[in-house]
Amino acid sequence: MGSNTWVVDSNAFIHLGNLAGDELVSDLTKCLKGDGGGVHVTSGVHGEVRNVRFKTWKGRPNLLEALKDVLFTSEVSEGEIRSVAATIGERAAPQDVDLSLMILAARYDQEGKKVILVTDDFKMTTTKEKAGFGFETCPPSTFLFRLSETVKGAPSSRMKTLSRRVRSAEMRYAISRAAEYDVQSKLTWLVDSLLTNRPGLPSPSEDDERKDEAGTMVRTLQRILRGEKVKASRKKKLGRLPEICHPASEIDPALGTILELEEVTNLPGIYTDLAELSTSCQESIGLGLSSVDDSISGIAHRAVAGPLSRMETVLGMISGLLGRSESARLHLSRSLYLSSLSLDDVAELRTLHQLGLLSLSTESNQKAAELFEKASQMAVERDLPNLRHLIAAALSRFLSGEEEMAGSQLKQAREQIEGDKEKAIHELMRLAHSLLGVDRPWFALEIFDEALECAVETGSDHADSIKEMLLMANTAATGSEDGELTRIRRFLDGLNEVSSDKEEQVRLSQDSIKESMEDLQVKEMDYWDDWRDASKLLADGSTLRIVRSEVDEEGRVLLVAHHSMYGGLGIFIPNDAPEVSANQDVRLSGTRVKVAPAPETLEESQNIKGIVALENPQALEVRLDEPDIE
Repeated sequence: MGSNTWVVDSNAFIHLGNLAGDELVSDLTKCLKGDGGGVHVTSGVHGEVRNVRFKTWKGRPNLLEALKDVLFTSEVSEGEIRSVAATIGERAAPQDVDLSLMILAARYDQEGKKVILVTDDFKMTTTKEKAGFGFETCPPSTFLFRLSETVKGAPSSRMKTLSRRVRSAEMRYAISRAAEYDVQSKLTWLVDSLLTNRPGLPSPSEDDERKDEAGTMVRTLQRILRGEKVKASRKKKLGRLPEICHPASEIDPALGTILELEEVTNLPGIYTDLAELSTSCQESIGLGLSSVDDSISGIAHRAVAGPLSRMETVLGMISGLLGRSESARLHLSRSLYLSSLSLDDVAELRTLHQLGLLSLSTESNQKAAELFEKASQMAVERDLPNLRHLIAAALSRFLSGEEEMAGSQLKQAREQIEGDKEKAIHELMRLAHSLLGVDRPWFALEIFDEALECAVETGSDHADSIKEMLLMANTAATGSEDGELTRIRRFLDGLNEVSSDKEEQVRLSQDSIKESMEDLQVKEMDYWDDWRDASKLLADGSTLRIVRSEVDEEGRVLLVAHHSMYGGLGIFIPNDAPEVSANQDVRLSGTRVKVAPAPETLEESQNIKGIVALENPQALEVRLDEPDIE
């Protein structure tokens, strides 16, 4: 097998910084020995990951410094980047750093080398053909798995484990960006990522059997379900389990049929077929296990968790594309739960955090606190970031009246933020965004404000995006801030202590936000009572961010959306239109619109200044696109 030339994007290094253990440098060096001893990047990658550190390593060293011996850096000129962008189309082209990597990969490809561009950005995969590039692409998890196959022993095992953890992170990101690209290609790419190059299951040795009999039985059953041959003696130990669990072997082939579709024209039909298969599979296995001893049932549950989790992920994605937000959440929650049977720590943490948010949304504040505290404890035990869990726990304790405990937790969070404000920005943005999603905009406003302070202090590129999120949160925050809200926001205001030399910069930035909020409130809107193209309201195919949805007594749905130029707008749609929820985007393509002033009652209760009517509500295109905070 010939050597490979690996060109690696920034996201892959961010995954490594988040998830890799301290054996990474040694393992990479061994794995890359036959591939020239290193991986290739452009100087732009250095710029994007210059502050990334290894989170689980002692002393949290800088990633670029730790990996300097395996990185080969090349320069790509601005002229080359602009030329390729023009070929692809400026609006369709990936960002400049990504283009520089594509150009570098093309150079090596023209030299006759076997080049693989490592990226989890689907846009780079779909646009390389437009530029005439012939190199291969693969996600970071596949890159790590392929490297694991070049060595043996402990390095191979560690790289396979890292590959699985990165694959989990990629799937969560793919779900969050589910409708960014066309349905056919995105769905195909997701399923392909789920099914292709899954880590193989090693044949258990006799030592393995003695040390972990249950684990050996799980792996043996998984191998049987995949159609692999196993020793008769090991199969005999499983009894009837292979027969009982056989329906699970139908799941991956069913998902694989999506890859063979020339065009996706019936998403509801695909959803129904897959849902029926999932239900039939679970019912059949459940009936079979009902007569089996509990200890042996656990073997079956662990063995089938993988395919069932993949099925739930795809069902969740399709539900999102169909606008069935509650169904999507249910499927993805099941997927995350099933992932926990596969020892996916990150998935378990996300599940706990989501359950905490749901409790917070229903004002079950003590329950929310317990869930967030459990997530924080688990994160600490596994050397993962716990800041957002800790802040959410402090907020929940404060809301439930346990102010002493809340203050202690807030102090711990403040110390973390003070220790690394740049790292804290990401966690604060994630928490604020999730608070918007459970209709807690006043809390989100304060968390975004703390993130903005950190961004201004550190000179972070996130400052502009945080300002836009603050404007959107202001649209979502209806009514006026009462005494209780003021007390809660003052509590959260203690998260970040602005350094004295940055106080003026922070004040100016906050004043700028206030001015922008005031401008949105007084900005004049154009209203019209005849049907006009939606581009009159949304130029260049832009979208509206939904902050809330309300149902009136006539069954109509009022989507309350944030418009970057006008602030709050309401969109009336019939009750049979696609479901949408907070933090989703809507695109008004394919239909004409009318815009009228908002009735006084709605203007005050919903914080909107205009009502948008759709000539063809069924043309409403729903996106599940989240702010780029990763």
